[in-house]
Amino acid sequence: MLRATLLTYAPLAVLIAGSASAQTTLMVPATANIFAAGQSVAFSGTLPPMVTFVAGSVEAVTVVSIGKITLGGGEPYSGPAGIAFPGGTDLTSFDGISGIIALDRGFFLTGVFLDDSVPAGSGPPILNFTGAENFMTLRPQLFQTFFVGDGLFATGGTPEAARKIFFVPEGATRFFLGISDGCVLASGPPGCYDDNVGEFEAGVALHPFTNQPAAK
Repeated sequence: MLRATLLTYAPLAVLIAGSASAQTTLMVPATANIFAAGQSVAFSGTLPPMVTFVAGSVEAVTVVSIGKITLGGGEPYSGPAGIAFPGGTDLTSFDGISGIIALDRGFFLTGVFLDDSVPAGSGPPILNFTGAENFMTLRPQLFQTFFVGDGLFATGGTPEAARKIFFVPEGATRFFLGISDGCVLASGPPGCYDDNVGEFEAGVALHPFTNQPAAK
């Protein structure tokens, strides 16, 4: 299986702060199956919520999330950034949507961008977020799941935090939020969503393209 860490970093000074459209609130139940994004029926759990936009109109998305979920009876509750969990998360791709790896945590809020098509096939490379959850910017591919967490980048040396910037891939028209879960979270395919409990509340802001110069 092809696995890669494709994180892209950039100075906050060149980001698109202040250009957001109105924020949309998505309620993300613990049963929201991110790997069922773009399908008419979820193979396990429920379909994940989404926001839609015209292709080419949005440069980036920012998210701020709160809430608690648990993946099954007896498991601990977690906030959107996830918690330490034995074996962490190592899920394979499913129905055209990439798997996801974060060997130091589980139960976290996950995102994916899609175009208007129904996902199918093997999917793009799997991203590995082990020890790399605190990034400033990310440029995911279409159909490539990624760590969202609480949506905040912790700035070193201060109590403040800035929103992570998720750049929209070319052709995207939909942004989904859901949970990464599997019957064996540390190794295997997605599934076993139906016994999950709780929900996250996510504020999603769409940032239209600006005329700001590119970073040198």
